[in-house]
Amino acid sequence: MAQGDLNTTSYVILGLLATRDWTAYDISVQFGRGVAELWPRADRQLYNAPKKLLERGLVSASTDPVGTGRSRTVYSITDAGRDALASWLATASRPSAMEFEGMIRVLFAEQGSLTDLRNNITTMRDQAQQTRALFLAHAERLHDVDNSTFPERQHLMTLANRFMIGHFTHISDWAEWALTETDTWSDTTSPATTHRERSRAILEESLEQDRTPPD
Repeated sequence: MAQGDLNTTSYVILGLLATRDWTAYDISVQFGRGVAELWPRADRQLYNAPKKLLERGLVSASTDPVGTGRSRTVYSITDAGRDALASWLATASRPSAMEFEGMIRVLFAEQGSLTDLRNNITTMRDQAQQTRALFLAHAERLHDVDNSTFPERQHLMTLANRFMIGHFTHISDWAEWALTETDTWSDTTSPATTHRERSRAILEESLEQDRTPPD
Protein backbone atom coordinates (compact mmCIF):
# COMPACT_ATOMS: atom_id res chain seq x y z
CA MET A 1 0.00 0.00 0.00
CA ALA A 2 1.12 3.58 -0.59
CA GLN A 3 2.76 5.40 2.28
CA GLY A 4 0.81 8.63 2.76
CA ASP A 5 3.67 10.56 4.32
CA LEU A 6 6.14 9.88 1.51
CA ASN A 7 6.72 12.57 -1.09
CA THR A 8 7.23 12.29 -4.84
CA THR A 9 11.01 12.26 -4.45
CA SER A 10 10.74 9.09 -2.37
CA TYR A 11 8.68 7.40 -5.05
CA VAL A 12 11.12 8.46 -7.78
CA ILE A 13 13.90 6.81 -5.77
CA LEU A 14 11.80 3.66 -5.37
CA GLY A 15 11.25 3.69 -9.12
CA LEU A 16 14.97 3.89 -9.77
CA LEU A 17 15.69 1.13 -7.26
CA ALA A 18 13.01 -1.05 -8.86
CA THR A 19 15.31 -1.24 -11.89
CA ARG A 20 18.59 -1.90 -10.07
CA ASP A 21 20.45 -1.32 -6.83
CA TRP A 22 22.06 2.09 -6.37
CA THR A 23 24.16 4.05 -3.91
CA ALA A 24 22.95 7.51 -2.88
CA TYR A 25 25.54 8.94 -5.26
CA ASP A 26 24.26 6.78 -8.13
CA ILE A 27 20.74 8.00 -7.43
CA SER A 28 21.89 11.63 -7.60
CA VAL A 29 23.58 10.91 -10.94
CA GLN A 30 20.36 9.48 -12.35
CA PHE A 31 18.46 12.59 -11.22
CA GLY A 32 20.99 14.63 -13.16
CA ARG A 33 20.11 12.77 -16.35
CA GLY A 34 16.74 14.41 -16.86
CA VAL A 35 14.75 13.70 -13.71
CA ALA A 36 15.77 16.98 -12.07
CA GLU A 37 14.17 18.95 -14.93
CA LEU A 38 10.86 17.27 -14.08
CA TRP A 39 11.24 17.35 -10.31
CA PRO A 40 13.72 20.10 -9.30
CA ARG A 41 12.71 20.10 -5.65
CA ALA A 42 14.41 16.74 -5.17
CA ASP A 43 18.01 18.01 -5.03
CA ARG A 44 18.01 18.90 -1.34
CA GLN A 45 16.31 15.62 -0.40
CA LEU A 46 18.33 13.06 -2.34
CA TYR A 47 20.76 11.93 0.32
CA ASN A 48 18.22 11.82 3.16
CA ALA A 49 15.33 10.20 1.27
CA PRO A 50 16.92 6.70 1.03
CA LYS A 51 17.44 6.71 4.81
CA LYS A 52 13.76 7.50 5.31
CA LEU A 53 12.83 4.65 2.98
CA LEU A 54 15.16 2.36 4.92
CA GLU A 55 13.45 3.26 8.20
CA ARG A 56 10.08 2.39 6.65
CA GLY A 57 11.32 -0.98 5.40
CA LEU A 58 10.78 0.03 1.78
CA VAL A 59 14.45 -0.45 0.93
CA SER A 60 17.28 -2.46 2.40
CA ALA A 61 20.92 -1.44 2.64
CA SER A 62 24.20 -3.29 2.35
CA THR A 63 27.79 -2.13 2.69
CA ASP A 64 30.36 -2.73 -0.02
CA PRO A 65 34.10 -2.09 0.42
CA VAL A 66 35.54 0.36 -2.12
CA GLY A 67 39.13 0.57 -0.94
CA THR A 68 41.29 0.49 2.13
CA GLY A 69 39.16 1.52 5.08
CA ARG A 70 36.37 2.80 2.86
CA SER A 71 32.91 1.50 2.04
CA ARG A 72 29.71 2.54 0.33
CA THR A 73 26.07 1.90 1.12
CA VAL A 74 24.04 0.23 -1.62
CA TYR A 75 20.26 0.43 -1.46
CA SER A 76 17.85 -2.23 -2.78
CA ILE A 77 14.08 -2.05 -3.04
CA THR A 78 12.12 -4.50 -0.87
CA ASP A 79 8.82 -6.22 -1.63
CA ALA A 80 7.12 -3.66 0.58
CA GLY A 81 8.78 -0.92 -1.45
CA ARG A 82 7.53 -2.42 -4.71
CA ASP A 83 4.03 -2.63 -3.26
CA ALA A 84 4.17 1.01 -2.15
CA LEU A 85 5.40 2.11 -5.58
CA ALA A 86 2.70 0.14 -7.38
CA SER A 87 0.02 1.56 -5.09
CA TRP A 88 1.27 5.12 -5.70
CA LEU A 89 1.25 4.60 -9.47
CA ALA A 90 -2.41 3.57 -9.24
CA THR A 91 -3.42 6.90 -7.67
CA ALA A 92 -4.23 10.11 -9.55
CA SER A 93 -1.31 12.49 -9.97
CA ARG A 94 -1.51 16.11 -8.90
CA PRO A 95 -1.96 18.83 -11.56
CA SER A 96 1.20 19.93 -13.30
CA ALA A 97 2.96 22.97 -11.86
CA MET A 98 5.80 25.14 -13.11
CA GLU A 99 8.69 26.75 -11.30
CA PHE A 100 9.76 29.34 -13.87
CA GLU A 101 11.57 32.39 -12.53
CA GLY A 102 12.10 33.84 -16.00
CA MET A 103 8.36 34.11 -16.62
CA ILE A 104 7.82 35.73 -13.22
CA ARG A 105 10.35 38.36 -14.28
CA VAL A 106 8.32 38.91 -17.46
CA LEU A 107 5.15 39.47 -15.44
CA PHE A 108 6.75 42.26 -13.40
CA ALA A 109 8.99 43.69 -16.12
CA GLU A 110 7.29 47.10 -16.02
CA GLN A 111 9.27 47.75 -12.86
CA GLY A 112 12.53 47.45 -14.78
CA SER A 113 14.01 48.54 -18.08
CA LEU A 114 13.31 47.23 -21.56
CA THR A 115 16.92 46.09 -21.73
CA ASP A 116 16.39 44.02 -18.57
CA LEU A 117 13.27 42.42 -20.07
CA ARG A 118 14.93 41.54 -23.36
CA ASN A 119 18.03 40.25 -21.60
CA ASN A 120 15.80 38.04 -19.45
CA ILE A 121 13.97 36.69 -22.50
CA THR A 122 17.31 36.01 -24.21
CA THR A 123 18.48 34.12 -21.13
CA MET A 124 15.26 32.09 -21.13
CA ARG A 125 15.83 31.20 -24.77
CA ASP A 126 19.46 30.22 -24.25
CA GLN A 127 18.68 28.13 -21.18
CA ALA A 128 15.84 26.35 -22.99
CA GLN A 129 18.08 25.57 -25.95
CA GLN A 130 20.77 24.19 -23.66
CA THR A 131 18.31 21.94 -21.83
CA ARG A 132 16.72 20.88 -25.12
CA ALA A 133 20.19 19.82 -26.27
CA LEU A 134 20.50 17.75 -23.10
CA PHE A 135 17.32 15.83 -23.92
CA LEU A 136 18.34 15.43 -27.54
CA ALA A 137 21.52 13.80 -26.24
CA HIS A 138 19.33 11.55 -24.07
CA ALA A 139 17.35 10.68 -27.21
CA GLU A 140 20.57 9.65 -28.95
CA ARG A 141 21.39 7.31 -26.08
CA LEU A 142 17.88 5.91 -26.00
CA HIS A 143 18.00 5.33 -29.74
CA ASP A 144 21.12 3.19 -29.30
CA VAL A 145 19.13 0.55 -27.44
CA ASP A 146 21.99 -1.96 -27.36
CA ASN A 147 24.09 0.43 -25.27
CA SER A 148 21.40 2.33 -23.36
CA THR A 149 21.28 2.22 -19.57
CA PHE A 150 17.69 0.99 -19.31
CA PRO A 151 16.76 -0.86 -22.54
CA GLU A 152 13.81 -2.46 -20.76
CA ARG A 153 12.36 1.02 -20.12
CA GLN A 154 13.12 2.55 -23.52
CA HIS A 155 9.45 2.84 -24.51
CA LEU A 156 8.55 4.79 -21.35
CA MET A 157 11.59 7.03 -21.39
CA THR A 158 10.86 7.79 -25.04
CA LEU A 159 7.42 9.13 -24.12
CA ALA A 160 8.91 11.43 -21.47
CA ASN A 161 11.80 12.44 -23.73
CA ARG A 162 9.42 13.54 -26.49
CA PHE A 163 7.53 15.72 -24.01
CA MET A 164 10.68 17.36 -22.63
CA ILE A 165 12.11 18.15 -26.06
CA GLY A 166 8.77 19.66 -27.08
CA HIS A 167 8.54 21.62 -23.83
CA PHE A 168 11.91 23.31 -24.21
CA THR A 169 11.39 23.82 -27.94
CA HIS A 170 8.21 25.72 -27.05
CA ILE A 171 10.07 27.95 -24.59
CA SER A 172 12.79 28.66 -27.13
CA ASP A 173 10.26 29.44 -29.88
CA TRP A 174 8.24 31.63 -27.51
CA ALA A 175 11.37 33.58 -26.54
CA GLU A 176 12.26 34.23 -30.18
CA TRP A 177 8.70 35.43 -30.76
CA ALA A 178 8.77 37.63 -27.63
CA LEU A 179 12.05 39.23 -28.71
CA THR A 180 10.46 40.12 -32.05
CA GLU A 181 7.36 41.50 -30.33
CA THR A 182 9.32 43.68 -27.93
CA ASP A 183 11.71 44.94 -30.59
CA THR A 184 9.33 47.84 -31.37
CA TRP A 185 8.70 48.73 -27.73
CA SER A 186 10.24 51.95 -26.43
CA ASP A 187 10.03 50.86 -22.77
CA THR A 188 8.17 48.37 -20.57
CA THR A 189 5.18 50.56 -19.67
CA SER A 190 3.92 52.57 -22.67
CA PRO A 191 3.04 49.50 -24.83
CA ALA A 192 0.00 49.12 -22.56
CA THR A 193 -1.48 51.91 -24.71
CA THR A 194 0.71 52.16 -27.82
CA HIS A 195 0.47 48.42 -28.55
CA ARG A 196 -3.02 47.80 -27.22
CA GLU A 197 -4.42 46.69 -30.57
CA ARG A 198 -1.47 44.39 -31.12
CA SER A 199 -2.03 42.81 -27.70
CA ARG A 200 -5.70 42.30 -28.53
CA ALA A 201 -4.76 40.69 -31.84
CA ILE A 202 -2.37 38.29 -30.08
CA LEU A 203 -5.03 37.36 -27.53
CA GLU A 204 -7.62 36.88 -30.29
CA GLU A 205 -5.19 34.60 -32.11
CA SER A 206 -4.81 32.50 -28.97
CA LEU A 207 -8.58 32.33 -28.52
CA GLU A 208 -9.07 31.41 -32.17
CA GLN A 209 -6.63 28.53 -31.84
CA ASP A 210 -8.70 27.24 -28.93
CA ARG A 211 -11.88 27.46 -31.00
CA THR A 212 -10.36 25.59 -33.94
CA PRO A 213 -11.16 21.88 -33.69
CA PRO A 214 -8.16 19.56 -33.91
CA ASP A 215 -7.57 17.61 -37.12
